Amino acid sequence: MSMTEQTLFRSEVFTAQDDAWLGALHFAQPLSAWLIAGLALMVTAALIAFISVGTITKKARATGIIVPSSGSLTITAHNAGVLIHRHVEEGQQVHAGQTLFELSTERQGASGEITALVAQQLASRELSLATEQRLRINQDADKKRVLQERLQNLAAEATQLEHELILADRRQNLAQQSLHQFETLQQSGYVSLAQARQKQEELIDIDSRLSSLKRSKMQLQANQISLNSELTQLATTLASDLSQIKRAQASLQQEMLENQNRKTSFITAPQAGLITTITYQAGQAVSGGQSLATLIPVESISADSIISNKESSVSQLEAHLYLPSRTAGFVAVGQTVQIRYQAYPYQKFGLQKGKVTDVSTTPFAPNELPINLASTILSNAQQNMWGVNTNEALYRIKVQLNKQTIAAYGQEQFLKPGMTLEADVVQDSRKIWEWIVEPVLAVTQR
Repeated sequence: MSMTEQTLFRSEVFTAQDDAWLGALHFAQPLSAWLIAGLALMVTAALIAFISVGTITKKARATGIIVPSSGSLTITAHNAGVLIHRHVEEGQQVHAGQTLFELSTERQGASGEITALVAQQLASRELSLATEQRLRINQDADKKRVLQERLQNLAAEATQLEHELILADRRQNLAQQSLHQFETLQQSGYVSLAQARQKQEELIDIDSRLSSLKRSKMQLQANQISLNSELTQLATTLASDLSQIKRAQASLQQEMLENQNRKTSFITAPQAGLITTITYQAGQAVSGGQSLATLIPVESISADSIISNKESSVSQLEAHLYLPSRTAGFVAVGQTVQIRYQAYPYQKFGLQKGKVTDVSTTPFAPNELPINLASTILSNAQQNMWGVNTNEALYRIKVQLNKQTIAAYGQEQFLKPGMTLEADVVQDSRKIWEWIVEPVLAVTQR
């Protein structure tokens, strides 16, 4: 049997299969013109609606930092030295006058510590002045005692002299009476003239004695006045001498305090507040005028400090933004600010709101920025604002925060001074068509 006889299909079938690779014949049907017109109309209507209703918001990009609304104080070292003791920790509240840091400013000489040698000399002078004061008081007491004893003796002599004057006065009266009687008897011839003259001589002697006693009384009174004057002068001289000694002691105390300060310098809190940003540790060398810490005054302490001290008078934190002149021109008070805290990424914790409360009239040069914030402000501006350099002046924008906290993981986290941020100041919102026709209107107005 041949191959042809064994095939189940006819030869026409195989021939038709050979032409099947050309595919089937189909007639193309074009899209409906109404459909194309409808779609174009819908797109055009949507575009017109978007241009008419849609808005574009103009924003000014800025960087900034969180600061207390009442500012902060920089605690600096008065002199160069070595920090030997730190009495506070970051986050600790302090009262006015509290010691914060202790610096050693000791100088060394060939014979040892200079302040120690000076202290010995000052101590010797202090002992000498104390001895002089004690001796002067003792001398005054001795002189006073001698004068008082002399006054007592004069008082006794005055009493005796007064008694003698009384007796002499009585003898004078008796002598006068006796002379009068003898003169009468002499006239009568009962006594001689010599006897009468003898009585006259006795009266003269008594008068002379009485005069002498009176002179002694006057001399005694003069001596008493002189001694009383010496007592008064003695008290005045002692007061003057003691005053000079006290002035010398006060001057010496001042020298001792200054010498002590040359050895150790105590840095105290100028007012009550919260200590933040301690920059030095014990054992480190400190230059004069170097910042040691930052003090936030009591009235500016953030709300989280109330937990440890509910009696503190707190005020709000605010944001200080810094913009170059090319973006600060249209920033005005009352504009809304969208804030992104670097510590709380906005992709996760959202944007925060604020309002512009103040715009500086003049820019701040880099060296005019707050000392403890300058480096943070400039580095943050360079990282987040294109084209800003370290020598460019920046305008300061104060922003009132809508919230002093930020919601994170189900809790309200309190903001802290020193946190850096980025912000967009919303300056203007217009319809899209207004932005399109604005150049045309500007040309026609010219």
